[in-house]
Amino acid sequence: MKLSYYCASTSCGKINYIRVASDNRYDLKQEIGEEFNERCKHCGKHTKKHINRLHGEMNNAVILITLIITLILTVILWNLGVLFGAVTFGIPAFVWIHQKKRATDFNKLMID
Repeated sequence: MKLSYYCASTSCGKINYIRVASDNRYDLKQEIGEEFNERCKHCGKHTKKHINRLHGEMNNAVILITLIITLILTVILWNLGVLFGAVTFGIPAFVWIHQKKRATDFNKLMID
């Protein structure tokens, strides 16, 4: 899951991303505090944001890697004569659903 926030500069206003290991805002508060300082990667301005201003998004790289691994496994299983190779396409769907649920759960929970 990626966390995004908008730059506070009126001239910039672009989206920035941060990487954290937390799945919810309470764990994030323990990890980085209630507010965090970040430098905009586009204009360089320091912004102080409350963690309720962060928005969770799905990490498409994880889904893409899972899809590539699944395609490789399907080809290998198909060449070995195992007919269960087509069933492995459910794995990327499961990862996509998990990523979407994780981001939705993060966005629903706000702290005081």
